[in-house]
Amino acid sequence: MIYALQRYGGISVVWTELLARARKDKDLQLTELDYRNGMPLRLLERYREPAWQPTAPALFHSSYFRVCTHPLVKNITTVHDLTYHFYRRGLAKAVHLKQEEHALRHSEAVICVSEHTKRDLMHAYPWIKGEQVQVVYNGVGEEFFPIPSVQKQGYLLYVGSGKAAYKRLDVARMVAQQTGLPLVQVASPDITREQLNRYYNEALCLLYPSDYEGFGLPILEAQKAGCPVIAQAVASIPEVIGPNGLTVAHDTPEKVAAAMTSIVRELQSRPTQAIIENGLTNARRFSWDTMYEQTKQVYESIDHHHHL
Repeated sequence: MIYALQRYGGISVVWTELLARARKDKDLQLTELDYRNGMPLRLLERYREPAWQPTAPALFHSSYFRVCTHPLVKNITTVHDLTYHFYRRGLAKAVHLKQEEHALRHSEAVICVSEHTKRDLMHAYPWIKGEQVQVVYNGVGEEFFPIPSVQKQGYLLYVGSGKAAYKRLDVARMVAQQTGLPLVQVASPDITREQLNRYYNEALCLLYPSDYEGFGLPILEAQKAGCPVIAQAVASIPEVIGPNGLTVAHDTPEKVAAAMTSIVRELQSRPTQAIIENGLTNARRFSWDTMYEQTKQVYESIDHHHHL
């Protein structure tokens, strides 16, 4: 397994949860190739094959489109999203897509984090066999929960750096302007999960105006903390937010902002307990233990005598 070399955010959370369980699993013989702790970083490390020489048949599961072509190794690739296909240009896109295709061609199995990501993947690479691709949903941590007697602060919450244009921080700012409410932006790597849980608890709602998501972890974190979520009904979001989620149609930024503003005004004017209960119920569909068990089933489907 490779756990490093990726952009920080949701993907790091997924791999932290996966590895925490793999380390305790007596069924697995686990080898971690961790470039933050001891393994030398070579030039352009993320584009190179890992320097790993197993002595017995093994599975290699990478978080970032790397494969091991050692004859004893079978590869598994997790696809979190296809943002490079839609939102990147130039050399960075060309290099990433070349690496992505190489990894997929050399993988026995592919894990996608949502049905929507699987559909995007099958569309981008029509030669991939459907039976090779398994959907394994992410979970949501127990560290997110409603804090008893917390005082709502009435602000709008936006989680993420907002640097990527498709994450639509501009829409969240429009909603804040139109409602006259403060917008609090937090980037999850900069704060603890305990602090993040408090932000969810104190907020009037989480604004999730993103145009595209492979999954959308903050939606579930907020719901599990008892925070209403307003999101666009696009990409994987309807799968994750659930059938009773507060969503607006995918449209121009101005129309999305206007639709979100009207929902925020409704939240201000009437009790939100039913919405909170719907969110709590929806979040219970997702767990990291289930994610781990389903990932392990993928390992076992490839090789019952696995060394990981």
